[in-house]
Amino acid sequence: MSARWSTVALIRRHLRARAAGGAALALLTLVLSLLAGLAPVALIQLGDATVRDRVDGLSATVRDVTSTTVGIPQVASSKPDATAEEVWAGFLAAGEQVRSTAAEPLPSLLSPVRAVARVEDMPLSVDPRTRLISFAFSPGYEDEIDLVDGRLPARPSSGGWWEIALSESTATQMEWTVGDTRTTETVDGDVEIALVGIFVPKNPDGDFWVHAPSILEPNVFDDGNAPREVTATGFANPAALADLAGFDTVASRTDAWFPVDASGVDAQNAEAAVAALRRLTSAGQVFGQSADGPGVLGVRFEAAMTAEIEQALGQQRSTLGVIAMLVAGPVGVSIAVLVLACRIVLEARRPALRLLSARGASDAQLRGLLATEGIVWAVLPAAAAIAVTAAVGLVTAGPATPLVAFLPAAAVGLAPVGILAALAPAAAERAARTDLGTRGSRSRLLLEGTVIALAAISLALLAVRGYTDGVDLLLAAVPLLLALAACVLTLRLYPLPLRRLLARARRSSEVSGFLGAARALREPTIGATPVLALVVGVSVAVSSGILLSVLDAGGEEASRARVGSDVRITGPLFTAAQLDDLRAVAGVSGVAGISGAETARLEMDGVDIATAVFVIESDAVREVQGDGPGLLPPGVALDTPTTDAVPIIASGAVADAIGDADVVRVDTTPVEVVGVTRGPSPTGSRDNWVAIDAGVADEVLGEDPSDRTVLLRLDAGASPADVSDAVRGVVSPSARIESVAQVDAETRSGPAVQGVRTALTVATAVAALLASFAIAMTLVLGSGPRRRVVALLRTLGAPRRVARDLVVWEVGPPATAALVAGAVFGALIPLVVMAAVDLRPFTGSTVAPAYTADAGILLLCVGGFLASAAALTAIALAVSRRTPTGSALRTVEEG
Repeated sequence: MSARWSTVALIRRHLRARAAGGAALALLTLVLSLLAGLAPVALIQLGDATVRDRVDGLSATVRDVTSTTVGIPQVASSKPDATAEEVWAGFLAAGEQVRSTAAEPLPSLLSPVRAVARVEDMPLSVDPRTRLISFAFSPGYEDEIDLVDGRLPARPSSGGWWEIALSESTATQMEWTVGDTRTTETVDGDVEIALVGIFVPKNPDGDFWVHAPSILEPNVFDDGNAPREVTATGFANPAALADLAGFDTVASRTDAWFPVDASGVDAQNAEAAVAALRRLTSAGQVFGQSADGPGVLGVRFEAAMTAEIEQALGQQRSTLGVIAMLVAGPVGVSIAVLVLACRIVLEARRPALRLLSARGASDAQLRGLLATEGIVWAVLPAAAAIAVTAAVGLVTAGPATPLVAFLPAAAVGLAPVGILAALAPAAAERAARTDLGTRGSRSRLLLEGTVIALAAISLALLAVRGYTDGVDLLLAAVPLLLALAACVLTLRLYPLPLRRLLARARRSSEVSGFLGAARALREPTIGATPVLALVVGVSVAVSSGILLSVLDAGGEEASRARVGSDVRITGPLFTAAQLDDLRAVAGVSGVAGISGAETARLEMDGVDIATAVFVIESDAVREVQGDGPGLLPPGVALDTPTTDAVPIIASGAVADAIGDADVVRVDTTPVEVVGVTRGPSPTGSRDNWVAIDAGVADEVLGEDPSDRTVLLRLDAGASPADVSDAVRGVVSPSARIESVAQVDAETRSGPAVQGVRTALTVATAVAALLASFAIAMTLVLGSGPRRRVVALLRTLGAPRRVARDLVVWEVGPPATAALVAGAVFGALIPLVVMAAVDLRPFTGSTVAPAYTADAGILLLCVGGFLASAAALTAIALAVSRRTPTGSALRTVEEG
């Protein structure tokens, strides 16, 4: 008597039988789910890293919300015994009001307001031409210093002297010791100033000293044309702000700032932070009342960090745009490969499904059975991938990872369930001949025409509408639609040379060539999916290589333009003697100085704008710059005027502003633009500037200002690192020394640049994986007819290699055509990317990089793709021959 089987037991037995196809589907689903789950987590991390990298590297003067206001704060109490807290209470309370009422997320990002009020540049009677003193009042300053001699200043008594504390460096420069007094003159008469303390900073690199550098180091002016002038700034008691009645005629100012916690800015709140900062800085803030006496009534804050965050967000949007275009093709191929994997499962179940259907199983029962199989082979692996993704997100991003980030992985797991359930009834029917009825198919013509039309329309729309920032669905769809169009053309065109090969094979005695060509035309086993996978894969490899070449070449050119030569030195002041010493440094073949930015008025047909003027020695700059990018355009010199006007080099912004103006003057001097420099330059980040030759500096500016930037050209073979070490012994310790390689490395190390480079590499690897999966599974699906043909040929005496030859004929022609189409298509994709996406944030330039292809990078990307795809295909085929998958899929009927 036979045993009765429960439904669950039957389903379990069904799943265990012929499980190789299901295992392949499970492996594919696991891989794709992991990729789909980890990609959003990686993008979230990349966005945060891009923003934080931008703001973390900012100096305090750029990062913090700052203001500089003429005058000193109103005092809340003028009592002789009032403390600093009581005197500054009104100003500090107003600052706290501004901070606490600012839009989110500023209240948590801004620390309480800090301030330094000054009365400035009071000549000392001991030498009024070369020794000047400024008083600084800052509540809480005592927490920033350590006394090395003396004590902290006290408030001046009625008619008594003022007490100050100087930094150790300032006291040395001023030749002032503790206990000594010096005199300055005010409207109320002479004022005695006593030095009662000398201090050193607790943290010389602290943010406080970035906002108040002149308190640590005196301002020294020495241009070689006049006696050396030293202006010292000393701390007075903060409560002494109430005792400044006699200093009415002295210049005064108040620097106030809100320290910003840059670590609190991330990709999620960056846009809100920009909006809040703009709102805070769009109008003045009330810091005093007119009824309360003289002093600062309103403060207008500035937030230079706003532009930096916006640049980071722009870089992030460009990154997302590039990545979206890169992954669109592989995403489409992933869907096609999933369908292939489901077909393997369906072919394995076809005999059982036909039997169940013949015994009365309904379509709903068949769909339920295959849906159950989809749950086992797809949903469970996808669930495991989601668990791994969640763990990775929890470790790297914390609980902030949104649930929507797991939707792509869930979609990958659910897709096979729907595909298997939808195709279950069709799998229960008799298999149709694949080599019949393929000519003149109207549905195929309609589908192909639709694909080509959509590709053309998407390109036209992109050209008309442009790019909209971030993940643009139209922009992301263009590569996939172009790949589908290339696939259509490949499938239509590759049979043309194949027919010629068949005609030649008919005249040959080699049976495998004739049979292979005939089968490739009659029964194109490889089909559309592997061709699409190969077209997309090769195109991704080629476009990745080109885009990497573009980024590398653009970054290197931008770095050289920013440096202006081999090495750039920027500092407070460079004397003629220092330039001579730099020329004597081993490895240096040329030296050129560039002045600091001198403010001037640029008049264009009666319209004035402010601009910055840089003074250079044209011959020296040309010598150190050579023919590379930098300050001077190619073939332009400033020392050979062509008209009565002074020749100038203009930045792109200034040249655009001048346009076709007939009369152009810098201050009162007529000038003529003889060259335009667009993009980075060694003058810094300004985009509004002009450059003149040192020979006309007195005529244009009334003086020849001191150099603040020096360019060095190195001997061939000289090490920039060794030269930099030697240069540090010549220039000020605070000078910054940069080489082209150093600037280029800093640009490439940014998270956005690294993210795009990683995405290009990963996209190439994924494309190779999908292509190998597609080819291997397609060959497995066609293994039944091929084995029957091989068995028949073997009985007729054909050699063993006939099986290998047939596989080569199945794969070779369409694969070769797909490789050619993919290479052409891949060379065109970067043009679409460069036209639609702003790549300047990835090169550190203000000029878009040019299209270029480095042969080494291209060979590495394409060779890596082909090698990976070939190796993975060979492994997949070797595994398939050792498993019963081929025999499980063998068809028992003909026709």
